[in-house]
Amino acid sequence: NPFPGSLVYSLGHRNVQGLAWDSAGRLWASEFGQDRLDEINLIVAGGNYGWPGVEGAGDTDGGRLRNPLVTWPTAQASPSGIAIRGNTLYVAALRGQRLWELTLAGASVQGRPRALFTGELGRLRAAVAAPDGSVWLLTNNTDGRGAPKQGDDRIVALR
Repeated sequence: NPFPGSLVYSLGHRNVQGLAWDSAGRLWASEFGQDRLDEINLIVAGGNYGWPGVEGAGDTDGGRLRNPLVTWPTAQASPSGIAIRGNTLYVAALRGQRLWELTLAGASVQGRPRALFTGELGRLRAAVAAPDGSVWLLTNNTDGRGAPKQGDDRIVALR
């Protein structure tokens, strides 16, 4: 760890919900914001992501703080589990009731995130890279916050 005698790897996080490693060994995280913005962060050793002083992108205090690579209003995300397949990062969204698809370009995100399944599956709790190359999505509609459909909660395969 970057801090001698400490178990801390990075700091300034509010509520990390998902972690995934890409093929180059980089660690990506989805994080709940408080009131305004949810985030996707590339986690680096010793990185300070600014919480509680910063929500979303902001003043980096002369480079001391790291800005997120992607932000969304909380109504569009409340990001949960994430998965990486190739150069694509998938972000399950609880409140946003969609799957976000982001194209990774090394240590950055290329282009704009694309929303998939908006309103079709309800709340998405997890995205997991499966052994067969698909991505498994877990719905989370029977927790008292969603609108359950027949057969919820379920696992859906994205091929």
